[in-house]
Amino acid sequence: MNTYLELAFSNLNECSIEESDFIHEVLSKLNNDDLTIVEQIILCDGVKVEFSKTILDWIQKNPIRKKIINDILKDQLHGIKKNVIMKLKNEKNLFRLELEDVIYSSVIIFSINTDTIQIHKRMNIFTHRTTKISDRFSQIKSTYPKILSTTESLNFILTNRCSISRFGDGELNLCFGLDIGFQKASTELKNRLCEVLNRGSDGKILITLPEFNSQYNNIINCYGELSFWENYWLRMYDNLKGFFTHSFYGNTDISRNSVFFENNLEDIKKIWDQRDVVFVIGKNGRFEIKPELFNNINKFKSIYVPPVNAFDIYPQILESCLKVKKDKLFLISAGPTATVLAYDLMNYGYQALDIGHLPNCYDQYLGIIKYPESIPHVRPDAVYYEEK
Repeated sequence: MNTYLELAFSNLNECSIEESDFIHEVLSKLNNDDLTIVEQIILCDGVKVEFSKTILDWIQKNPIRKKIINDILKDQLHGIKKNVIMKLKNEKNLFRLELEDVIYSSVIIFSINTDTIQIHKRMNIFTHRTTKISDRFSQIKSTYPKILSTTESLNFILTNRCSISRFGDGELNLCFGLDIGFQKASTELKNRLCEVLNRGSDGKILITLPEFNSQYNNIINCYGELSFWENYWLRMYDNLKGFFTHSFYGNTDISRNSVFFENNLEDIKKIWDQRDVVFVIGKNGRFEIKPELFNNINKFKSIYVPPVNAFDIYPQILESCLKVKKDKLFLISAGPTATVLAYDLMNYGYQALDIGHLPNCYDQYLGIIKYPESIPHVRPDAVYYEEK
């Protein structure tokens, strides 16, 4: 072991036994291919850093992350400690480095060996379910808006033959000015999303929000002892609660896997039964026109939009849609662009439904995929759907 490297990472605080066990469990599921070294650089003073395959995609999505990691490691080597690196319990050479983010904070798991720092894995930060956090959840739930069930949301649409604009964590993040994976933030998009959210629901449109802690559309123990949605509201509720000004909202899970657990497939399909449909979907994107879901529509055509940053060409997308006759039903899957587009088309006299990842969530419900976000935003092998 390089004495210089060993000394630099000595005398660090240890993380809890619960976090250490959690990290070991995740690491135990990695295979040799996951741990393949895909990049090696000289950090400083002859010390190398190696990045494994598991962390490559995460770094490539935002290259500044690699610089942040390297800078923290350099500071540690030079004796500038920032208390973001901890040693795993009862481990000599295995460590975690915390990267703070507004919502999705991460830990980077790495080991030291001879003259090399090996980066093994990025994980969500581990959070303990303390009494203080449990009390905070109770407080949030007591003030959280009334959310219709997925069944009530379906019935609302069927009864009113209305449109729907959905808000998930991505749309809410954009309302706060944060980028998401397939749409960069902008003042214009933020303003439009806030306009839709502020409108509220009536017989013309149903505006939806996520459940506080969904039973199905969720990841349990996603952030240590917290689920995905518990972590989200813990970090974001105070930033977003001012947007929630209406007495009730539809259920965003109307297009997630929850809807299939809570409703019969045939009841879901009633919404587009024997309708002429226009799909607005990302070209080479995730969306699939699955027969199991859409074999009861009369006929359809497709309008293709960019699968990433579709809002950048929003005027052209809206213009294409407005050429369609108003008796057609729009089914839109275009991320936050769909939220705005369904609202605008409603104002022009159309029925337009933002249906998100519905076909992918059906595959998730069947156990074919883990979750929709595990599918790439752009798929070279995606089917191009012609008019029928």
